[in-house]
Amino acid sequence: MPDTARQERAPRGAAVPLLLVLCGVLLLAAVALVAWPVVSVTPQTPVSSSGTAAEKHGVPGAALQKTFRLAVPAAARDASYLMVPGDGSAESGQDLYLRFRTTPAGLKEFVTSLGRTTGDLAAGDAVLDQDDIDSVGLPWKIEAKGHHIAGVYADIPEPGDTVGTGLVTVDETDASAPLVYAHVTV
Repeated sequence: MPDTARQERAPRGAAVPLLLVLCGVLLLAAVALVAWPVVSVTPQTPVSSSGTAAEKHGVPGAALQKTFRLAVPAAARDASYLMVPGDGSAESGQDLYLRFRTTPAGLKEFVTSLGRTTGDLAAGDAVLDQDDIDSVGLPWKIEAKGHHIAGVYADIPEPGDTVGTGLVTVDETDASAPLVYAHVTV
């Protein structure tokens, strides 16, 4: 008579537990990929290891100057800047903080790029003030006492119905090499 007894299966070994661990790892990776963009949406001002804002040294590139609708003069030196991105909402603009030393002709070129003239600079008026600079952690100091300070506010036309702003303070104590501080928002 034929043997109809049921044969026992060979043990599966480590294949099933290994498959379960692999599925768990893949599920965890999928959750991380979905959650990461949601968690990291909040933009932050870059900060250096000393805790101050991470300013960049040099003149902003041509694309950044075009974005902020300004022209840093070719004669600019000792330049540094900080770009602060908006939070992504329609009401939030991008901010560019800029500091450089230039010539009187370079100052005229820069102020003209904002749609104003050097004659519009109001003596004794620090339009961009120290509190604004301190709010983003920049180490710059606008010295008003004993210095010849002038400032100007500029509306910067943008596509559509929006308008950006430019706040400029100039230290003209050294008339041959004015020091320009600017905060432009678009």
